[in-house]
Formats: sequence, structure tokens, C-alpha cells
Amino acid sequence: MPDLDALAPNYRRAQQRWPDAPTLGKCHEALRSCFDTHAHGLVEHVKSFIESVCLTIMGELREPMPSATPSTTDLLIAALNPLGLKNTRGASKLDKVLSGFNRLADALTEMRNDNGPVAHGKDAFLDALTADHARAFLHAGDAILGVLLNALEGKQPDLTVTREPYESFPHLNERIDRAVSVEARIDEEDERPMVVFSVATGPRGEAIELRVEPSRLLYGIDRSAYIEVLRTADLVVAEEEEGEEEEEAAASTEPVAPAELDAATVEVPLAELVPAYVGPLEALRQGLGDFLTAEGVDPKPAAEGGARLTDSLLATAEQNMGLDWKRREPLQARLKVACKRVLVQFGSDAAKAENVAERLVAWLRVQAPEVGSGIPLAPAVAEGGPA
Repeated sequence: MPDLDALAPNYRRAQQRWPDAPTLGKCHEALRSCFDTHAHGLVEHVKSFIESVCLTIMGELREPMPSATPSTTDLLIAALNPLGLKNTRGASKLDKVLSGFNRLADALTEMRNDNGPVAHGKDAFLDALTADHARAFLHAGDAILGVLLNALEGKQPDLTVTREPYESFPHLNERIDRAVSVEARIDEEDERPMVVFSVATGPRGEAIELRVEPSRLLYGIDRSAYIEVLRTADLVVAEEEEGEEEEEAAASTEPVAPAELDAATVEVPLAELVPAYVGPLEALRQGLGDFLTAEGVDPKPAAEGGARLTDSLLATAEQNMGLDWKRREPLQARLKVACKRVLVQFGSDAAKAENVAERLVAWLRVQAPEVGSGIPLAPAVAEGGPA
């Protein structure tokens, strides 16, 4: 059997008329798959496709449903009506043509009832559809789709409800672009910034003001840019949350005498990205690698400049551990924030980095020595800290 598009081109034509319509797209995909594999259900797919197109046209032109349970013929009549193809009961010679298409729709329903094995059960020993039957079903549907689409070509859809894409109306788009003047500004008085467009036609035209969130603008126009900005925004939000955690941790602790404060208490968290680490926490390297693996984090990835995750975490831990850090919550919060930043830089999402950093601080409280204590390191194991 030849290719579906060559045999009956109007199915593809209808699908391309509304490329973003998911139901019509799935109907076309199912019809093509059934046709290519000589599977049962071809007549059902043809009938469903025609009904989907009729309903779409009715929605585009705000035509009401003819009844609560319309037949295929009822839907065809309702779809042709706003296209100017209405049966005038003999007043026009076109009535005979329209009656012929109505009879085609009736015939499809009858063929579905007689030959469609999907919609109604059939005796297992009945012969399957022949190629000639399949062509008859396809050509009947193709003829109906042809008259619908051809009539629709000269009809302006209701622009307030149409699902046709912007590209379907180049003549209207060009008319607007040539006639309007546009001013744009950013309104930052509300909680979130708003992009404000003022559009006017001619020197005396009253301006129409449109207010749109940056996120909505990106989502509707450039989905790739939306995703890229979202990634950057996640890092900004993570840093803001980290700052709040530091303030809460500092407020929850008892005041410490000034003489007991060290520089690490008041400095911001330091996230060190280094290619290699050599220092007092070197003995924790193997245990830290096992800990990261147990947390589902690859301990061996490299970032820009050759920085390595395990080395960077060891360097960051050393930089953020202050005197008596195991008993001072502000220093632990500082260490957690710094480790989280390192994990995010190596590809972990903010939520996972938050959880891993919290457990890493608990692990370090068991495995790492007190700063300046001179006490040897405990044997480093992945399960040293609470999970």
C-alpha cells in the first residue's frame, strides 16, 4: 500500500493546520501507525480524526454543539455551517454536494459498525480488512477533510479563541507592526518586577498598556532562555536562603564574650574551589569520598580550572572551621553554607546540596579534629555521621 500522505494528503494537512493541538496530533499518529502496520481499527481512527477536526473548527468559530451526543454527521453539519456551507433545502445546487458528504459521514459510521473490529467485538474467524476496504475508508475521510479545510482557508477564525499559531496570520501581524508605536519600561514598585508595554496606533490613538511578568514573557517567547534563567535563579535563591540560615543560627545561640570570638565567626562562608588539597584534613580524603558516594554524589568530577570536588570540600572545611567549632552552631551553619555552595558549583541541585551539606557537617563533627587541639584524626568512615 502506498504512503499515507500520498494516498490521502488531507490528514497531514489538517494536522499541520493546528500543529500544537495534542489530540489531533495523537489521532494522526495513531492513524499513521495503524495504516503502516495494517492493524485493526483503521476505520475507527478515520472516524475519530474527522470528528476531532470538526470539533476544532467549531471551537475556532464558536459554533455550539448540535446535541449532547452528536453523531459524526451531526458534527460535520455543525462544522460546515459557520463556513458558509449550509444545506438550503434545495435553494442551491450545492445542496446535492453537501448531502453527498453527509452520506459519506453516515457511511463511515455504518462501515465502522460492520467492519470495525475495535469499536465492536467480532467473530474471531471473520476475514480482516482488505487493502481495498482500507483505501475506501481513507478516501472517504480524505474527501470530507478536503471540503472542510478548503472552506476554512477563506474564513477568518475568531481571534479571541483560535488555537492557530501566531505564524498563521502574517498579514494581520504585519498590519499591526506597521501601524503601532511601542514604549516599554520596567515597573519595580511591586514585589516582583513587571515589564510594561504601551502600544498606541497613530499620534492620537489611545495607548493600550500590557503588564507581563518576565517569567511569562520568557516562557511564551523563548523556552530555552526561560530554562537558562531558571538555572541562574536557583543559585540566587540558594544563596539568599543560606544567608537567612546564618542569621537564624547566630540569633539562636547564647552571646559569646568578645575575647572568645575569632575571625571565622563574623566572616562570610568561604567556598574554596581547588584542584588539589594538602593540609591537616588530608587523612579524611578516603572517608569523604566514601561519604559522597553513599549520598549519591560522584566524588571525582572536575569543575572549571581543574577544581575537584573532594579537594574543594576539604579545603572549604579547613577554611570554615573555627576554634571550638563542634560546639558552636554559628560556625557549623557557616560550614554547611560553604559546603553547599561547593556542591552546587559541581552540579548538585540546591535541594540535594542542602541535604548533603547538612549531613556532611554532622559527619565532620565525628571525623575531623578540633581546630588547634593537636588531637589525632579519628579513622574516617563514610557512615561516621548520621544519615
